[in-house]
Amino acid sequence: RTADLAASLSADLGPVTPVPLTGTQLRRWGLVGGAALLATIVMGIRHDWAAAWVAWPVIGHTVVLGAVAGSGAWAAIRLATPGEALPRAAGWPIAFGVIWLAWMGVDVAVSGASGTLSQAGFGWRCIARAVIGAAVPGALLLVMVRRAMPLMATPAAVALAASTAATGGLAAEWMCPNMASTHMLVWHALPVLVVVVAATISGKALVGRLTSTRHASLLD
Repeated sequence: RTADLAASLSADLGPVTPVPLTGTQLRRWGLVGGAALLATIVMGIRHDWAAAWVAWPVIGHTVVLGAVAGSGAWAAIRLATPGEALPRAAGWPIAFGVIWLAWMGVDVAVSGASGTLSQAGFGWRCIARAVIGAAVPGALLLVMVRRAMPLMATPAAVALAASTAATGGLAAEWMCPNMASTHMLVWHALPVLVVVVAATISGKALVGRLTSTRHASLLD
């Protein structure tokens, strides 16, 4: 059986392009994805952007979301790179994401405004902004992960989803002028949570399908 497996592995060998190191891929993601996100934000930037630059909530959210996006991309790439996989890597974007969600929840609780739910309004535009802002960075990261060897499919998918959703959250943050805490929790934060939960449930389908199929065919 070992000989059969070796024969199967070597039967279709051809020129192999080595997977770039995590740092190299992360720089590429940061340059291309960051440029695309910045261009999206600039085209639809909130009208009060000058005041937002010095508003603590906006600055704080930007820092935390940037940490989620960056650490998520690093974790996703590392979890998919042979020899560099670190099982606990996905914990970093999740930790930063929990901080952000907790911050949002505390803001709502502290506001204590009567009828605060009505302040949430309808934020479908925020969802659209987030999707547009996350499209290029998310697609690029997905390609990087799937072109590598995501043996730990679910953690890689969670990290990828956290990074992509946080990138969308950054777009919404800088394109939506509504600072009502309930609006931001419902239309900016909860969609991020939904994306991460969905990735946790369907991680193998998202990034591991080709790898799993390949392994199964070799072991038959």
